[in-house]
Amino acid sequence: MVETRDLGNIQFFADCSAAEIRELAALCRRAAYRPGQSIHEENAPVQKVYAVLSGEVLLYRSSGGSRASRLAVVKAGELFGIGEAMLPTYYTGASALSACLLLEIGRDDFIRRFLAVPAVRNRVVRELSQIARFLICKVTGGGGRRDLALYLRTQAEACGQIAGSGIRLKTKQRQPEIASLLQLSREHVTRLFAKLKAEGVVDFNRGFPVIDRAWLDRVAPDKDLAASVQYRDASVER
Repeated sequence: MVETRDLGNIQFFADCSAAEIRELAALCRRAAYRPGQSIHEENAPVQKVYAVLSGEVLLYRSSGGSRASRLAVVKAGELFGIGEAMLPTYYTGASALSACLLLEIGRDDFIRRFLAVPAVRNRVVRELSQIARFLICKVTGGGGRRDLALYLRTQAEACGQIAGSGIRLKTKQRQPEIASLLQLSREHVTRLFAKLKAEGVVDFNRGFPVIDRAWLDRVAPDKDLAASVQYRDASVER
């Protein structure tokens, strides 16, 4: 049985009233998954939207053969399947990275009942708008340049130290790892950094990047968008 606190503890529903939480909780069911167990397959009919109560869920997309692109890791308190609720089939696959406890919401209930609640509907619109903003940045990003800038923005916020007109990152950044996180080739990332160094906007000091603040503010001003991007290993065995 789903308790109201299960739904109430999820940030996505923070703006719902207590009465709305009680009504929506009655439409959910708990489900436990073993590590590695499939939750839904890509191209399967969309039946549910999910909220993670505990554990982690891997979202992936097949790229042929035995390998799949690792898209995101969904953690406790987060939802997945929202973007596909209006589609006939799942665009991604989902499997449990660890032992998971999920709240499962039927697709029809999510569309008819959850989206009828203004706070939920507004949150869904914000989430989809965030995705649209990121996709626009991808399309206009100049062959990975914007992706790299957004990544450097997240690092500047997480571990940057202002040094004059620059921001010095306090953790080493290795280009092969960055290539994996951005799902770009190592050669491409090497060329990008070489161009940025030639322009005088990014340099390395013993493996610690120093980023020109004015350049970063110009090419990656949207801190919220940068923070919303999840960087994970590019591939995972399936």
